[in-house]
Amino acid sequence: MTRNQLFAFVSAAIYFAAGVIGFLITGVGDFAGAHHEKIIVLSVNPLHNTVHVALGAAWLIAALLPSITRIANIVLGFGLLAAFVLGVAGGAGFLNIHSVGEPDNYLHLVYGLLSIAVGWRVADPAPVRTSR
Repeated sequence: MTRNQLFAFVSAAIYFAAGVIGFLITGVGDFAGAHHEKIIVLSVNPLHNTVHVALGAAWLIAALLPSITRIANIVLGFGLLAAFVLGVAGGAGFLNIHSVGEPDNYLHLVYGLLSIAVGWRVADPAPVRTSR
């Protein structure tokens, strides 16, 4: 397993767990509502939980396909940076992220940068071929 695959598997587990835990807290009603349910300090609603489950699924697929893992880490990282920009700009109310001060924004920023850095900078060794 490459280091990019390991990062993708860990990311899949984190985001999938966040989505499932979020659904346990919010249920599925008021899908894009701004009812300020929280996982510790992070705001969630069912739509936000769905995005977390989808990110987890995307990272899992990427982890299982080594040919796309690095690019997926980069692309998903840029997606998280886009979520940061949207949140800071006040355009993520539908995800229950309402202001520049929301901790979600900074988690998206840090994890997005980490994901891009891993995908971009962590070189995975080429598989070793053995002759028989």
